[in-house]
Amino acid sequence: MQVYGLLGNPVEHSLSPPMHEAAYGALGIDARYVTFEPDRDAAADAVDAAETLGIAGLNVTIPFKRDVLDAVEPDDVARRVGAVNTIDFSGEEPSGHNTDVAGVERAFTHQDVAIDGGDA
Repeated sequence: MQVYGLLGNPVEHSLSPPMHEAAYGALGIDARYVTFEPDRDAAADAVDAAETLGIAGLNVTIPFKRDVLDAVEPDDVARRVGAVNTIDFSGEEPSGHNTDVAGVERAFTHQDVAIDGGDA
């Protein structure tokens, strides 16, 4: 069984756990989705603990998107925006990614809003 999770504080309001659990069940995927709610100064320690526990991946939410940068190897997008919202533990080192940028780009494209050449 694979275990994935959400790293944030607070997380009790999040719909991610029931959403992921429902998707795993509907798709017949042997996985669980758990929450991690460390103290606000312990994000990097939580990433290390998740890796030690064998967690397959984490979604990262407020307030830790910037705090985990030093605990992972960020990809180019995460490095450029200075925030990580997804951590993958499948490699030798945890890798940090930012999928928010692609999501915003898709939303603008879907609405035919041009975003080329601008800074936000």
